[in-house]
Amino acid sequence: MQVELPLFGIGLDAMDLRFRLLLLTLVGLIAVAVWTFPSWRVYFRQRGENDAFPGLDIDLQDEFLALPRAKREALLDLRERSPNMALDMVLVNIAEDKLAPRDDSAEAIKAARALVSGEFQELNALYWGAGRATVYELPDGRRILRFEDFISAPGSNTRVYLARDPQPLSALQLEGASLDLGRLKGNVGDQNYFLPDDHDLSVYQSAVVFCVRFNTTITVARLR
Repeated sequence: MQVELPLFGIGLDAMDLRFRLLLLTLVGLIAVAVWTFPSWRVYFRQRGENDAFPGLDIDLQDEFLALPRAKREALLDLRERSPNMALDMVLVNIAEDKLAPRDDSAEAIKAARALVSGEFQELNALYWGAGRATVYELPDGRRILRFEDFISAPGSNTRVYLARDPQPLSALQLEGASLDLGRLKGNVGDQNYFLPDDHDLSVYQSAVVFCVRFNTTITVARLR
């Protein structure tokens, strides 16, 4: 016998069915949340000023915590996707900056002719640069790519390229369409890279600092 509730006019059978449906829905949502937890937990993790990097030697934790907060958070986010790569990048970022060798060419540059130039860009918290890249033609006809007031994020096995792509961010965009100028002399300081003679430079649109180890562009300057 079905009993009616005078106040609401709803039978007990209907209320029991709705309760079961609500319970099943709740169980389903919990199951989905648990199943997908690895992919969304990063968005709910509360990070503080003293959030250490898991797996990093305890003697190096203070150096990690001394990094800018945005960089620390980017490295912790990267660890969610690639723990080994993130740890390698932490070690690179807490190492001392590499200063370029002393540059004594400032006077010679005054007599040179600037052909194209561009400012280095900040790509994100981990990959960035500042300063200016300029292709100069020297009085004797030689041409150089010169970095001035230059500083960039550190890298490992970092090389300098002239690229046809105005914004190359991967090795694929550099492959077969770039001019390799050798290893970066330092991530801080003015520096020169001599360009091949009789080479058509008009096809290149950017100067690129590329980290081979992490297969990514550290910074790029659009040349105009």
